[in-house]
Amino acid sequence: MEYLGKCEICGKENVELYKCRVCGRRVCREHFRWDKGICVTCEETMCEVCGRKLAVGYCARCGRLVCEDCSVERGPALLCIDCYRKLGTTP
Repeated sequence: MEYLGKCEICGKENVELYKCRVCGRRVCREHFRWDKGICVTCEETMCEVCGRKLAVGYCARCGRLVCEDCSVERGPALLCIDCYRKLGTTP
């Protein structure tokens, strides 16, 4: 617990707050994922390939959320590195 204050996700006031290790948001117990040390917003927007960084978009082929490191721009679209490799090329 960090201190009492207002949750940056739900707006509840005068609650115990916990700091997300990814984005720094201060959130209530309900919106904090103890096992990962992150808030639910970061959990829902985490790269589905590496699981370590926040996503910047979706793979145009499989639809997974991808971060900058796990994606390749192909024209105006992003492809995850897995789909890019399946097309017979390497990043």
